[in-house]
Amino acid sequence: MSNMYSIRLFHDNKVHPPNTGDRPRRRLADVVQDECPSLAHGAEFRPSLLVPGGHAQTIFSFLGYYAYYAHSLLCPKFSRETFKLSDGGTVALDWALCENHTERPIVTVLSGVTGTSCDYYVRKCYEEFVKLQYSVVVVHSRGCGGSKLTTPLPFHCGFSCDYREVVAALHQRLPRCPLLGLSFSLGANIMAKYIGEEGAGCPLRAGVVVGNPYDMYKVIHHLDSRTLNPNKIYDVAILNFLKTAFKDNQEAILGAPVKFNVAKIAHAHTIMQFTEEMTRKVFGYASAKHLLDDSSSVDHMNNIQIPVLFLNSLDDPICTPSLIPFDKFLDNPWLLLALAQYGGHIGYMGGGWPKSWVEHPVSQFFQCILNRTHAEMASLAMPDSLK
Repeated sequence: MSNMYSIRLFHDNKVHPPNTGDRPRRRLADVVQDECPSLAHGAEFRPSLLVPGGHAQTIFSFLGYYAYYAHSLLCPKFSRETFKLSDGGTVALDWALCENHTERPIVTVLSGVTGTSCDYYVRKCYEEFVKLQYSVVVVHSRGCGGSKLTTPLPFHCGFSCDYREVVAALHQRLPRCPLLGLSFSLGANIMAKYIGEEGAGCPLRAGVVVGNPYDMYKVIHHLDSRTLNPNKIYDVAILNFLKTAFKDNQEAILGAPVKFNVAKIAHAHTIMQFTEEMTRKVFGYASAKHLLDDSSSVDHMNNIQIPVLFLNSLDDPICTPSLIPFDKFLDNPWLLLALAQYGGHIGYMGGGWPKSWVEHPVSQFFQCILNRTHAEMASLAMPDSLK
């Protein structure tokens, strides 16, 4: 029997055979619940009493960045590769290679809008992957993670092209290594969109998507419109990051063949205004809404054809429950939504003294998928009429 701390799973349940007396065929959810203790029947996430509520969980995970940033300066565990893109742009790849790295799985990581390899949740997952002998590569957005733009093109909330190039190059460079995708927040939207765009040809074996906003226009409208609400703090924080990124790369961006009003960009009061004055122009969209609508992963979820675990919480102050497209999970057998009552926005700090939880379902899900062949995974999602 479920309780307020239970992890609830939403998934397609139409792949069982009809009532003919045959034994029901196992689904992706059945296998995951059997082999992933953090997602099993009766599994719970209990938030730490020292980090109560969605806002506290969200802010705590953000502050954890500073602790891990300081730690990374003393004990660096990532080595940086500057990856050159086909259009002359570059992205920073932070690598942590395991032993026998030409044979072992590689987890490609996309973090949030302000994310780097020093993010608390990235580091906690990395520590778990080390135990499993997985390599890890954190893929930063253009002009982020301490790198500079080398073309006028920056990044935006649905820009999947760069990640596509990186994954394709890794697949060619290390063909014997299973590729996995892990993403958080804005990176979750980009990765889910990419996986849907690739369809059956996606090079990833599996993905985990944490704190996905799903509909970018709705989530930005939600953040921008909360003037007298605590959620405004996130709007201000994201907007300040975007302005700083623009200022740091202003010379390169202004090289684009479009007209910008730098004063309006600098004095934008909302993310929507910033997107209207800068981002949509450099990417050639007619309006900010057109860019955001085109960037949303929700429209690509029906075409996802690899196992993907989505993890959301009901007290997420940024990606609120109203944004979760439950119908998508009920229609696509490759998708699994794990919904927690608590956890905030990619916080998930449990235990007495706050301790990260998210790395456990992530690593267990990947292990579960890698223990099976492509054909075995496909059989879990294939409708009985096609078997």
